Amino acid sequence: MKKLLFVILLIIGGCEWLTAGVNDLTWQQVCLGGMTQEWYGSQEAQDIADIVIAVQKTNGGWMKNDQLHKLSSSEYQRLLNEKNGRSCLDNMATTQEMRYLARVWKATGQDSYRQAFLQGLQMIRIAQKGRGGWSQYLPLSNDNGYQDYITFNDDLIVNVLKLLRDIYGNTGDFANITDATTRNACQTAFNRGLQCILDCQINIDGTYAAWCAQHDTVAPYLPTEGRPQELPSVSGYESANLLSFLMSIDNPSDELKARITAAVTWLDAHKLADHAVEDYTNADQLPDRHIVSKPGTHLWGRFIQIGGNTGTQVYDKLFNKLKNRNKKRSYTYNGVTYTYTEEELARANYDPSKAYEPIYAIYKDSIPHMYYRFLYNYEDTPIAFDAKGCPYYTSLLRGNRVGYQYIGSWCQRVIETEYPAWKAKYGIHDDGTYILSKESCVSKNGEQTYTFNNAFSITNDGGVGYSPAKQNSIRYSADVTYTIHIPQDLQVTEAQLRGYCNWEDEDAYMQMWNNVTYTADDYFFPRSDGNSLWRTYNIDHSAQPVTDQLAFRITGRQTSMVITLTCARRGDAVEEVQGDKVQSTKVVRNGQMLVVRGDKTYDLLGRQITER
Repeated sequence: MKKLLFVILLIIGGCEWLTAGVNDLTWQQVCLGGMTQEWYGSQEAQDIADIVIAVQKTNGGWMKNDQLHKLSSSEYQRLLNEKNGRSCLDNMATTQEMRYLARVWKATGQDSYRQAFLQGLQMIRIAQKGRGGWSQYLPLSNDNGYQDYITFNDDLIVNVLKLLRDIYGNTGDFANITDATTRNACQTAFNRGLQCILDCQINIDGTYAAWCAQHDTVAPYLPTEGRPQELPSVSGYESANLLSFLMSIDNPSDELKARITAAVTWLDAHKLADHAVEDYTNADQLPDRHIVSKPGTHLWGRFIQIGGNTGTQVYDKLFNKLKNRNKKRSYTYNGVTYTYTEEELARANYDPSKAYEPIYAIYKDSIPHMYYRFLYNYEDTPIAFDAKGCPYYTSLLRGNRVGYQYIGSWCQRVIETEYPAWKAKYGIHDDGTYILSKESCVSKNGEQTYTFNNAFSITNDGGVGYSPAKQNSIRYSADVTYTIHIPQDLQVTEAQLRGYCNWEDEDAYMQMWNNVTYTADDYFFPRSDGNSLWRTYNIDHSAQPVTDQLAFRITGRQTSMVITLTCARRGDAVEEVQGDKVQSTKVVRNGQMLVVRGDKTYDLLGRQITER
């Protein structure tokens, strides 16, 4: 104990031996590996870890925004006095301290660091809500306030889930830091958290959009407000980071793939194209921001107003909550005091016709009559007067623009770079096609079940092993029946066969496809003349989509193929008009991405909807 107190006095006193390197970093950077691997085994790292343990809350976590590697004596004493207070998960609190302790434990083997880590993990497990998410603090405030909601703001849940995944993965700094039972519990908690993300994805009248920064647990999963400037909405910032995380999950389920695609599609349809936010010095010589034209750069609101029946439900909930709270706000102007309920302020400027536009609000104690007011202008617009004769702002103020990210290009990287790479990895196409190829196959050479990263698989009755071939193709032996196993929620509406015969002495052809027998004149792959003679055939299944299994058999000689299957969700109607397949067209109506086929309209999950 005396040694710990001596070390604390040295560190908080700014002693010379404390390296400039660690002082130059933020606490978050130190926790996330900003120092060399060797440093985390040093005496200096252990001394800091001792301080981390000393200020750990009695319920296992830590508070946010404390720079634990360079505390002043008064800051250290304050944290000791607050040990019985709440633990926090906001701004990486608790998860970053646990990562730091794991690094130092891995480097030193000192069990006290492991024990403190496990106490933090216990706090996270206790804090997980019945619906699978997490709030900012433990214990809860229990005042029906935003701090108790399911919180995606500032990547809170993403940070927790990444930590849980690292723990149950049992690698790196987390190898054997817990036992197998605890790792299994972490995986269960992770799966519940992932399901919470899917449950919270905003469904706007049948179309999945993206996410809000907070979601309610009382009115299950509805987007809800945060602070007075954080209105219920689709959040461009939080959704971008959620999508990045979701695309990092290995072997995603069909549902997860569909939800990612739906969110990307919705966000791409609701961007402010070819614009950017630019810092500049305004006419008063003060730092400011404005929106400028910039080809190739796109913007999304931090808060995007929700439309349709879903929007009505979301905003009525906000208005009714403020009505029931019945809190009043007063503002004095020219000697006259104007008093409003928060419900009045929220309803005053809300405009349903502005659905899917960025919305803004001002949270400033000196102008409380702006709390919860919906604003639709980023840059300065003239002051207006309400029905009581009180002036109010119709746009953000300069300080709001500079001090808070209300609009940004967060989704662009996800949509243009991460999403295409993710689709390629799992053989996914926006038009609902799934590629069975060498690139999408995850089986090892010789394995008899060909498993693909898009949930399809192929088996055969000849005991033939997987064998990759040229130009992304797979070899299929002659006179063997292969069976394509189709994911349960999909139906094949069209197939494309692109392939070539591997031999020079005999032709090959598709003898049977989907239990229909063919001749050499139908789907024919000519013998090689020393070069691969590729042929491409399209087989239409739209009149009778194929579900569950699709069998095929090649005769003659071994043939290499890339098979591309166009699929719809089961229940997604496919019609024919005068023998021709109806063409599908994607449109955006009232903020929804829809698919129009003939005289019928469907959402992106294939459900027919009635347009109003």
